[in-house]
Amino acid sequence: MASPQTENQPLFHTLSAEQTLKTLQVDEKRGLSSTEVAARIQQYGHNELPKPESESLWEKIREQFEDLLVRILCLAAVISFVVSLFGK
Repeated sequence: MASPQTENQPLFHTLSAEQTLKTLQVDEKRGLSSTEVAARIQQYGHNELPKPESESLWEKIREQFEDLLVRILCLAAVISFVVSLFGK
């Protein structure tokens, strides 16, 4: 998705409202015409963020076991279980 900014233009959040309107060639009172809106959507795409990929349940579970503390606790649980079986 392209942006109406070029490499030599500052980021729009750093501009004043007047500078932004002038740069984007928008009339503050009238806004954009329907044809101009359609043309800009065609050129730049819709003004929306991409949707993040969702993680599967198995990926979330696997991710939990990547933490060192979780691995240590699992090892301690296994050792405790083995000791309780053979400790009698």
